[in-house]
Amino acid sequence: MNKLFLSFFAAGTLFLASTTAKAQLMLAKDLFTKADSLRGQLTPLRTCYDVQYYHLDIQVDIDKKYISGSNLIRFKTVEDFKTLQIDLFDNLSIDRIVYRGKNLKFDRQHHAVFVHFPKKIKRGKTDSFTVYYSGNPIQATRAPWIGGFDWKKDSNGKPFVATAVQGLGASAWWPNKDHQSDEPDSMRISVAVPNGLINVSNGRLEKVEPLNNGYTKYHWKVVNPINNYNVAVNIGDYITFNEKIKGEKGELDVVYYILKENDRRRQKRTSSQKCQTDHRSL
Repeated sequence: MNKLFLSFFAAGTLFLASTTAKAQLMLAKDLFTKADSLRGQLTPLRTCYDVQYYHLDIQVDIDKKYISGSNLIRFKTVEDFKTLQIDLFDNLSIDRIVYRGKNLKFDRQHHAVFVHFPKKIKRGKTDSFTVYYSGNPIQATRAPWIGGFDWKKDSNGKPFVATAVQGLGASAWWPNKDHQSDEPDSMRISVAVPNGLINVSNGRLEKVEPLNNGYTKYHWKVVNPINNYNVAVNIGDYITFNEKIKGEKGELDVVYYILKENDRRRQKRTSSQKCQTDHRSL
């Protein structure tokens, strides 16, 4: 009797566990599919416009792990529309969306943002709007595999901050059309960081702008198409040095940014290479 009872008990337990697990998996799948389809599918709300240019302009508060700023989105209309979709993770707030000096209406579902224009924008037209946003972006727990904003410090105790969102998606920290089918033809990336630190982003450094609030803004210019998840912030206590290398069409300028903690290694390696060169020239 005991063995029979145990058999029934074990079978019942397995059945309940299986049913519960199946229900949880189905629920998780349903929730994932609904949110993911909004970000993954090319619906008419995304194919109606082609992104031409972004200007991402943010300030990074390292102490609070907080970002705030805007992204200007310039687009060309592919089909007539009054509503389009952009993407931004719902843990970040959209403060306002501005079009021709006026605030636009918008609503959100999961990480999708639906922007409503006052009148239909005709096919073939080039236009733009700006999204103002803020919040604490997702923190990377195992970058780059489990990505987000990676808030660390170097061996000297200085902030060392970077983004890693290839798997997670660019909309984890900035508003854009988060689909790999649409890359902007060019872009500007402006990032303000606390004085004494440097931000390195994609492209070429256009200018360094001292601000009056204890921050310095670094403006970077990208002149080629760029995938959204490749747009990067790299903040640290850097030093820089330059060199020229021979390219297929002439000399290329190369600028290196390394943490100060690694400068001794660089100097040691450079000294060693110089000695080897001097020895070979004898």
